[in-house]
Amino acid sequence: MDFKQIEAFVFVAKYKSFSRAAEKLLLSQPTVSTHINSLEEELGVKLFERLSKEVLLTEAGEIFYPYAVDMLDLRERAYEAIKEFLHEISGHIRIGSSTILSEFILPTAIKQFKEKHPKTYFTIDVGNSQAIVQRVYDGILDFALVSRKIPKKGLEYTPYLKDNIILAVHKEHPFYTRDSIFLEEILNENFIVRELGSGTRAAVEHALKRKGYDFDSLNVVATVSTTHAVLHSVKRKLGIGFMSEYALKNEICTNEVIGIPIVDLVVEKDVYLVHSKKKTLRNSVKQFIEILKHIEK
Repeated sequence: MDFKQIEAFVFVAKYKSFSRAAEKLLLSQPTVSTHINSLEEELGVKLFERLSKEVLLTEAGEIFYPYAVDMLDLRERAYEAIKEFLHEISGHIRIGSSTILSEFILPTAIKQFKEKHPKTYFTIDVGNSQAIVQRVYDGILDFALVSRKIPKKGLEYTPYLKDNIILAVHKEHPFYTRDSIFLEEILNENFIVRELGSGTRAAVEHALKRKGYDFDSLNVVATVSTTHAVLHSVKRKLGIGFMSEYALKNEICTNEVIGIPIVDLVVEKDVYLVHSKKKTLRNSVKQFIEILKHIEK
């Protein structure tokens, strides 16, 4: 058993695909298959069920998975312990994030960190809060910035920032010239909304529920998986949509899309830094988080 086999196993389990795992590992698909076959032969069990559309862990694979993740983590920590002994901070930092933070906050923090520690490199895994938290829980990511607290044993959430969710409208919409609107006025509008699992959607659902409305009260014409998709759908006059005020103010829209407050509906989204208490944060990760905490938001 070697680390190449363990790494191939973890990546195939993560992406549920031999081809995607090979792409991420910069290996050929036959090489990844060979690593998995060798590992299965050595362990004497089948680790994956090869289905027509995806690859799933067998019961034995599920048992082996957390140990495989721990082995890779232990390797990273062993490398880092030696580098600390040599007074050097380097290595791989794996972060999960929403689209907004990956574009507007993380690049600034990474630039500052790499100026001090040029031998570090980063992977940023972008997705909705539910998917990203699962990857932190599985030990694939060192930490993440998410906008939902997903209850999972062994995770620690720390408040990072608060983001207002506003109603984005295009320049030809009747609301465009208004300073504010009321909740009743939006119920007959066409909406572009975020997907299930999104922190923005969860915040809107919670705010509507407090006012006695279901999310189904909205006339949804499209469900999309990114903030950019909401913004560009609004810009192209498909409808209006809820989105992060932080994201909108950082976009260059030449006033094609603006945010309108809803007087009787306050929607706020808390962003958290989450990591697993089961894993000791490496020194490089701790130092990066300190820089992240002091970035201007």
